[in-house]
Amino acid sequence: MDSSAVPPTGPAKRPLRILVVDDDELDRLTVRRCLLQSGMAATIDEAASAAEAIDRVRPDSYDCVLLDYYMPGGDTLSLLRRFHAAAADVPVIIFTGRGDEEVAVEFMKAGAVDYLPKASLTPERLATSCRYALEMSRAAAARRNAEEELRAQEARFRSLANAIPQLAWMTDAEGEVYWFNQRWYDYTGTTFEEPHASGWDRVHPDHLPHVAERFRRSFKTGESWEDTFPLRGADGQYRWFLSRALPMRGEDGTITGWFGTNTDITEQKQGEFERERLLALEQTARTDAERATRARDEVLAIVAHDLRNPMHTIMAAASMLALAADDDKRLRHVGIIQRSIQEMERLISDLLDVARIESGTLPIRQARVELQALVDEALELFESQAVARKIPLHCHIEQDVQPIRADRDRLIQVLSNLVGNALKFTSGGEGVSVHASRLAGGVQISVKDSGTGIPPADLPHVFDRFWQASRESRAGAGLGLAICKGIVEAHGGRIWAESAVGRGTTVHFTVPHQEA
Repeated sequence: MDSSAVPPTGPAKRPLRILVVDDDELDRLTVRRCLLQSGMAATIDEAASAAEAIDRVRPDSYDCVLLDYYMPGGDTLSLLRRFHAAAADVPVIIFTGRGDEEVAVEFMKAGAVDYLPKASLTPERLATSCRYALEMSRAAAARRNAEEELRAQEARFRSLANAIPQLAWMTDAEGEVYWFNQRWYDYTGTTFEEPHASGWDRVHPDHLPHVAERFRRSFKTGESWEDTFPLRGADGQYRWFLSRALPMRGEDGTITGWFGTNTDITEQKQGEFERERLLALEQTARTDAERATRARDEVLAIVAHDLRNPMHTIMAAASMLALAADDDKRLRHVGIIQRSIQEMERLISDLLDVARIESGTLPIRQARVELQALVDEALELFESQAVARKIPLHCHIEQDVQPIRADRDRLIQVLSNLVGNALKFTSGGEGVSVHASRLAGGVQISVKDSGTGIPPADLPHVFDRFWQASRESRAGAGLGLAICKGIVEAHGGRIWAESAVGRGTTVHFTVPHQEA
């Protein structure tokens, strides 16, 4: 079939080459329209059968393939494998129907990089998935190139090691020498097969005890080794050498072996082998590992703290339940246990949402949403709390605001977090208000409180994960606003806060308009 081009936007660059494989012409048209609406610069080809798709897919022929999970007349999993055999670098995205998620998982195991349900296909989701597929493909290609470069570097290293003027050697993790460069053999007149091939017999006898002791100490501590001593040559004469050895570490930081050199300094011929660079890389790796460990410990501390409180409450309530003499007391303690369990479930749900947001897999199920009904439902959740604290709740939806397409449950989650926070930091005054207005291309919803406000230094951090203004005022894991940010951005919108100390805080977020 003829290809068509999506007009490029932004700086001029080569359009993406995309192949849409689907036997349903209407579905192919829907995908083409989504690509056009997404604004991606792309050239789109279509294939209505497996045979036609196989004929088209070649190395470097396409940047991405969009494949229907069900193609008549053949095994689509086999078709996916044939794609990989024909063009391993071309990423494949699977389209699924309603309820086909289990099938999609099988395709992901077979090599597909992503899957998209047709029922919830939008330009934004399709564009995001295509970009993700391209990033994964480029990362895989970069990894293969890096592996090839590593092998080439190893060959160059051995050539270089044999060409350098120093004597060089390597040991395994136990300290047993398994390689010398040619310079060593030329100088010592030995071969690797000789019983004394470890080289220690070449050290001058007067120096051997302290040299061996210092090497064993470095081997035990993992610190680099350096010493100066005479080595005997093939002619029986001794020459002074500056000897060094550095540990070689695996990805987990454990020592896999040692690389050593002996530089003849009798005539002041001395070389380095990128020692400073290796030490700098080791220090960088150690710093990164320490930073990751601190971040992990902070998260574990927060989660442990927030799970421990409801657990203690459950234990106390359970103990009182066992001692309760009448039904009213039993019911009250059962209620305490249920609320504590709900609090633990909320924290676990928040942690799962954060994980989905971080991995880009947060599910968004779009449907028609009436904003007035949405805001009313969110406010009803806090009505009794607001009445008890004598805090007014206000709502104003401007008349020109139209229904939108969005995930209603997720937007309720956002509004509940924002209204709950507003009530938490409001003690009276004008109370809490929710305002919705129409924007070009969408709607804006704002939640305003009349609380103490946020200091300017803290304002940039309010949407950070696990962040709290102070440990004394913390009332949760610090995930609520981070989750709000993830949900809003998953809809294609943005969220921000405005505040001044003593004048309250307003959080705004937008949702792009889709035809409802």
